[in-house]
Amino acid sequence: MTSLCYGQDVYSAYGVGELTFAPNAAVMGIGSSGLMPSFQKNISLSNPSTWLGIPFAYVSVNYGGTQIKDRDYNYNNVLSGLNQFQFLLPIKGRYAVGIGFQPFSSQLYSLGSDDIYEKYIEDDTLTINKAINGSGGISELIFSLGAKLTEKEQLGIKLEYLFGSNRRQTVFNIKEGEHDLDYIYNQRNIYNGTLINGYFSSRRLGFGSRKLRLSGSVKTVLHPVRIKHFSFQPFEDSNGNGYYDVADYPRPSGVDSIPPAAIGTTLSNQISPFEYALGFDLELTEMIHAQGEFSSWSDLADGETNLISGLNQRVVAYQHLNMGIIRFARILPRVWHESLHFRAGIFQRAYELDNQLSSNGQAEDYKINDLGISIGCGIKFGVTKNQIDFGLNLINRSDSYNSDKLVTNFNIGISIGDLWFVKRRLKK
Repeated sequence: MTSLCYGQDVYSAYGVGELTFAPNAAVMGIGSSGLMPSFQKNISLSNPSTWLGIPFAYVSVNYGGTQIKDRDYNYNNVLSGLNQFQFLLPIKGRYAVGIGFQPFSSQLYSLGSDDIYEKYIEDDTLTINKAINGSGGISELIFSLGAKLTEKEQLGIKLEYLFGSNRRQTVFNIKEGEHDLDYIYNQRNIYNGTLINGYFSSRRLGFGSRKLRLSGSVKTVLHPVRIKHFSFQPFEDSNGNGYYDVADYPRPSGVDSIPPAAIGTTLSNQISPFEYALGFDLELTEMIHAQGEFSSWSDLADGETNLISGLNQRVVAYQHLNMGIIRFARILPRVWHESLHFRAGIFQRAYELDNQLSSNGQAEDYKINDLGISIGCGIKFGVTKNQIDFGLNLINRSDSYNSDKLVTNFNIGISIGDLWFVKRRLKK
């Protein structure tokens, strides 16, 4: 496709799609990447090195959604679903283990070209247009461990198993007068691989009575991410239903109308994420904390093939910076509003994509920038510090083509403490 594309949503078609940044409501409420504590004081659901202070086992479930509104083309793209499931288990204040599930990326797009090609054959005019549709995503199954290094330093590690698939359909529409016909080409990618993420947290420094927590993390590939790519036979969609069946050409062979087998290709080193993050949490008062995070992500894959991307493009790097403030609930509330957490923050993300060819045949840089604000709250209740969290962020997204999008993300989470487990430990 040689021209600017539009649809639902062009960013979702790059590489493996829209990356997940805030899998739970507490993280979304402050606009961070989850490195610093936001769930409760000194606790982040996304950082296992902070789990040692959890007094109970927790089951946490988060549901969320995204709306992308393009102000230039006046369309909306909406995605929603389970954002995170976690089970966290502290062990004698020295260790903590966890298992969880969350999306790594998601795709949903329907793109059409601005270029319409006309061909004249024997006094007939054929009008040819192209469209690309895609959906799917990659999920993560996560195993985590936190451990105490000293009284003031903690370590954490995550193993993230990636799995999932996406589908892509390329449609060439040929129109002659009032008659038109679609020629369809289907492809599918199946992903699997493993990432490893290491965490370190320290509370050794401070400013007088004000405590300071510093944290860092590094993520890299443990087992290379492989892609099984399947290409299906193109066909003429004679009956216009979008599927390959006996009414189409070439007609499937056999009495069961089974389509020809897909051509499979195994690709390696197509996705090779590397990420590092640094952050701080400064205690201003007993309940109010100021936080900041910086993270840098890059895809170190060679990128020699373009089979994974709907637009032969992929995100090769991004940087995330956020600042926020949290008023945590009091450990022993004296009035009802001291059981509430309040979160707010601002953040900026800058994405870099592969060079792409411009209209004059020269490669040019293509970048996307997000500028957003976040708000959120949490309600703590019950003996085991159960909690309901809400998070919302609003993002203005612009790119090298000056397109103007408003991205709205929301997340609702509930975390339940395990009183039964606590009672069982006390009996022992």
